[in-house]
Amino acid sequence: MPLSLRPFPRLWHPPAGPVLSTLPVTRNGLRHVPPGQLVPTDRPAYGELRISTNATGARSRGLCGLLPAAAFLDGRIRPHEQTLRARLEKQEGLVLDNEGGLGKPVLITVPTLAALWERVDATLAPSPHAVTFAGANNYYELLQLTDGSGSLSLAGLGPVCIADGHHRAETHARLAARGVSSCEQVPVCIIGADQLEIGVFARLIDRQFSDGELLTKLKTYFEVRTMDAPCAPAGVGEWLFVREGKSYHLRRRGEQTPFDGTWLNDVVLPEVFGITDVRSDERIAFEPVATEPHQAVDFPFPADRNVLIGHPLPPATFFAEVAAGR
Repeated sequence: MPLSLRPFPRLWHPPAGPVLSTLPVTRNGLRHVPPGQLVPTDRPAYGELRISTNATGARSRGLCGLLPAAAFLDGRIRPHEQTLRARLEKQEGLVLDNEGGLGKPVLITVPTLAALWERVDATLAPSPHAVTFAGANNYYELLQLTDGSGSLSLAGLGPVCIADGHHRAETHARLAARGVSSCEQVPVCIIGADQLEIGVFARLIDRQFSDGELLTKLKTYFEVRTMDAPCAPAGVGEWLFVREGKSYHLRRRGEQTPFDGTWLNDVVLPEVFGITDVRSDERIAFEPVATEPHQAVDFPFPADRNVLIGHPLPPATFFAEVAAGR
């Protein structure tokens, strides 16, 4: 069945007016937001989310609406990572307690949304007043698109996949498949990958072995050289390795397939550290880190962990891997 985005029957949002520095929030589900903090549209509406990054001035544009939960199970929307079983169980309980409420929409991406935005701009008029929010790193504007109540086809946009929110999406999809009606539609925000930045996670691994023994093991898979300070990798196949305050540049040996993350998980982590399942092994954790090629990495490197930081995955490689089912 072709995938189509539907409008919200009513889009609930903070009142338009002054720039917000805080947003309505509750830990007891969206239905429990205090009265008066959200107001609804009087007819079906999409949301248009405009994001400006304070540091770089980069801009992105997202389209918000509803997608069927079944699409997250039948292959129409693809994941790019595996979910953690324990986290799914915990989230399922929270969702059932909150009658289907999501803390935030699932972020969806396609190679580009340019063609869809042409259709939207030609047929849907945005509201004259935006809800504006100033975050720590970004500036957000939310507009309503209310001149249409039909669905928007996502056909022809290329692979549709989850960029963020795998556990939220899978939780709702599984509950919908079990007949929980409040989970049949999933709120999403779609942004083209040409307006997204693929981020990097630092792998924090329990310290094992002496310096010499560990470096000997790593040299089987990498060319290793010492660095004066932790500097972000400049390209694919390169890694920053930090241990006990010492920094090393690692360059992958041999062919560059499969891509770095898969190769590290499937080959290096089992052979060097004995970690065969990154979803459940308590010896490894993941923390987001901002990197710029050749720049110093601002990250609180823990003294008792080995830290590996790679290079962001190129978007073309990302979608090639998704299309191949990896």
